Amino acid sequence: MMALAGLLSACSSPEPPQPRKIVDLSPIITPDVNVRRLGIRALEFLGTDGRVRTASVVPRQARTAFGLEEIELMSHTGAYLDAPARLLRGGEAPSRVGLDKVYGRAHVIDLRWHNRHSAIQITDLELNPPAAGDIAILMIGYQPPPPEDWPRYAPLSEQAALWLVARGIKAVATDMPFLSRLDEVSDRLQKGQPPEVVWAEYLPFFQAQIPVIAGLTRLDAIAKEPNVVFLGFPLPLATGNGAPMRAAALVY
Repeated sequence: MMALAGLLSACSSPEPPQPRKIVDLSPIITPDVNVRRLGIRALEFLGTDGRVRTASVVPRQARTAFGLEEIELMSHTGAYLDAPARLLRGGEAPSRVGLDKVYGRAHVIDLRWHNRHSAIQITDLELNPPAAGDIAILMIGYQPPPPEDWPRYAPLSEQAALWLVARGIKAVATDMPFLSRLDEVSDRLQKGQPPEVVWAEYLPFFQAQIPVIAGLTRLDAIAKEPNVVFLGFPLPLATGNGAPMRAAALVY
């Protein structure tokens, strides 16, 4: 009886603190979401048309149809986790990234003032530095490009990436589609530069097992909020090197 009374008492305890609002930071995954956000030129470089496709699952006996669908989409679609397995041998696949790494106190760094033609440097981040254990959210005010042009935005420099790792952040998240610019990656590849140069902005995070989250939206809704918790849980794919996620900000 005492055990039952204790259980009932626990069930009647006050609810945990509720956020003042919840901001969805994930773009809606439509069939053309990658085309609209990245443009045709970027997708051609990546080797895909970027389309999200759905098809009904049709059983051999139509009367047993259960209303299921098959979904085909690029791993780095919408808001997504970029997993270390993409670049590191033996790196973590999405399912191995601990959920505690993608949930926690958010620190928004508003970089919308930054020139989109130059990389984000340490001095830019020092204006509003994150603390150890923060999920650093880099807000650049990303705007999709014209269909035939490369996405243009201020990418993260290698030096700034190393600085963020040294600060002891828990994760880095951004509204950029990628931490580096695809036109610059293309140029590095055409010059035959080694992988540590091609992917210089990513390797510090992957080597430190710090999650990289990109493709966020609506960051302006939390830019001036002093007390924000970020959460973004990716699909727990056992294989692969990235996974879409539903990302949100809890504003207190």
